[in-house]
Amino acid sequence: MPAPATVWPPHVGDRVGIRGNRLLGTVERIEQQDHEQRYILSLFAPPGIDAGDSYELTQAARVARTTFSLAELEPHG
Repeated sequence: MPAPATVWPPHVGDRVGIRGNRLLGTVERIEQQDHEQRYILSLFAPPGIDAGDSYELTQAARVARTTFSLAELEPHG
């Protein structure tokens, strides 16, 4: 059975990846700014990584910016 297609662009509640970054996010809200949508995310470390990486990425998620353009995001299955 084929996997369901990824819905893109993401909607509120969808999980996304951040291009060039190992953090993941959940879309909390979507705002319109100057003809471009901005995605406000709740960031978190990916599951299944070792304890050292998990701690480092959890700390990074606490201080990282949370607003991204669609071009900065990628689907996360």
